[in-house]
Amino acid sequence: MDDSAVVELNDPDTVNDWEKGDTNHGAIETADLGNLQTGTLRQDGSGASPDWTPEYIRITNDEDGRVWLAPVGVELKGNQPFRLVFKLEDAGQYEQLQKQKKEAAEKARREADEAASKSEEEEAARLAEEEERKARLALAAEKRKIDLELRRAKNEAELAKARAEIDKLKAGAAAGAGMPAGFRTIELFGQLGGQNVPLSQVIQEQGGGFVVVAGGSVLGGEGPGEGFGYGGTPGRWAEASGGQPPTAFGQDATVGIVGFDGARAWPVPAGTLAQIFGSNWRGSLS
Repeated sequence: MDDSAVVELNDPDTVNDWEKGDTNHGAIETADLGNLQTGTLRQDGSGASPDWTPEYIRITNDEDGRVWLAPVGVELKGNQPFRLVFKLEDAGQYEQLQKQKKEAAEKARREADEAASKSEEEEAARLAEEEERKARLALAAEKRKIDLELRRAKNEAELAKARAEIDKLKAGAAAGAGMPAGFRTIELFGQLGGQNVPLSQVIQEQGGGFVVVAGGSVLGGEGPGEGFGYGGTPGRWAEASGGQPPTAFGQDATVGIVGFDGARAWPVPAGTLAQIFGSNWRGSLS
């Protein structure tokens, strides 16, 4: 409960206030003092015959219609305070107004909570959308990076392949240098189960010589597209023989015959050729 400052009561509708037999009224501007319980009444003793005997004091709250009554019934001397004890005479619309205020406050609180919740949801949605946008940008950047690396790797592979082809051509040219005109390399390779295999997989040593394994056969390839790429004109004889001529292995000077074991090629001696193809091996491989 609050207190009010001292207020002078003045009836705006009369010239001489508070005369005997009159009922006077006045307005007091103040904050809501809650439920009135006590107050102090006094007169300042000014004027002729200032003593005053009020019957009662009634206060009405113009906002909600509550009315309090405090009986007096005694003569008030100048500046002599009288303690007023108020009793609620009419509750007015206080309870109804309080209920309305409470409902309005609850509604305002709910609306504020809903607005805050909506704002949080919108902010969360905005942040999620921003994160998704950043993720898409990062993914696109990573894809561009991978695509660039892939193109670079493909280019490097193509360059490496081209360099290897150049080196192969250079090696062939170097191998052909100093060889007789029209020199050929024949690569011997095997077949097992319909598949081309290195020569070492279809021949085996037996009784001091070499024989073809059961189910296998030996073929001669004269081009780089046959066998494992050693045949051709001049082919890769120099690589397989270490630069020695075919005659060093009992072969003819213009034709070199090599075999491949899956790792390296080697010149096949004439004796081994005779064991595989018979004494007329030249005719078989010409």
